[in-house]
Amino acid sequence: MNDSFSYFIREALHQAWRQRMLTLVAASALALAALSGGAWALLWRNQQAWTRDLAFSAQIAVFLKPGLAPEAQQAAATAALSLSGVASAELVTPQQAAMEMSRDPEIKTALSLLPDNPLPAALKVRLSAETQQQAADVETRLKALDGVDSVDATAGAVEGLLKTAEALKTVLLAAAAAFSAAALLIVAAVLRLAAWTRREEISIMRLVGAGHGFIRAPFLIEGLFQGLLGGAAASVALMGLQAFLLSTFQAELGVDLRAFLPEGMDLGLALMLTAAAGLLGLLGVALALATLPVAFEDEAAR
Repeated sequence: MNDSFSYFIREALHQAWRQRMLTLVAASALALAALSGGAWALLWRNQQAWTRDLAFSAQIAVFLKPGLAPEAQQAAATAALSLSGVASAELVTPQQAAMEMSRDPEIKTALSLLPDNPLPAALKVRLSAETQQQAADVETRLKALDGVDSVDATAGAVEGLLKTAEALKTVLLAAAAAFSAAALLIVAAVLRLAAWTRREEISIMRLVGAGHGFIRAPFLIEGLFQGLLGGAAASVALMGLQAFLLSTFQAELGVDLRAFLPEGMDLGLALMLTAAAGLLGLLGVALALATLPVAFEDEAAR
């Protein structure tokens, strides 16, 4: 059994090297499919992080009506805190807001030129909602509280970000499907060429009694090898692109990209991509052997 398996491995690697240009084409097609799938997976993981960290733990600024008495301001804060989905509600008086904004010298100068403090009292409300719909419901209830003038929520921006991510995910998923289909066809074409170039060897194998499984096994292993090669290349490319973007944004803009893309490429995702591409290559060979006119074993034997 071990001798047979070693033979299959040697034959698959020998055939892959003998047709190395075709192997490279097949592996490249599988790598493109893995790249699209990996980009989709990264976007999906970051979308989950955005939803968890931004949408459902967002801070909302609730601006109170001008001239509201301190007692009414405190009552509004208490009413906001009592709402389901609100984790905390901090009252910021006009004086506190002016002091905080005066840390900027230009704003401090502008405020000093005004006869009165123009800043309204506000509430810093942090949400504990578990879904996007719950966050929107909390915003609606906050607007309906007595003494509330307006609500400035980040939910709209987050919702737009999530919708954009959803659209991009659809594009990447479609690209992954298209590249996967193309990769299957290319792997099948490489199989047919490999079978044709080995027709004399296969004829001899059939004459000495080799079965279909023994003849086809090296082709299956070759497809698996092409997929693993393409998946590994795609994983390395994604890791390299991630490292390049992190260093470039940090060096050129002074921005830590991980704050916006908290979920990056890791070893687990790389192994998953490599395994998925390997299975895709194996599937391409299996489909070709099952559906294409490759009765080369019997033809070679005649």
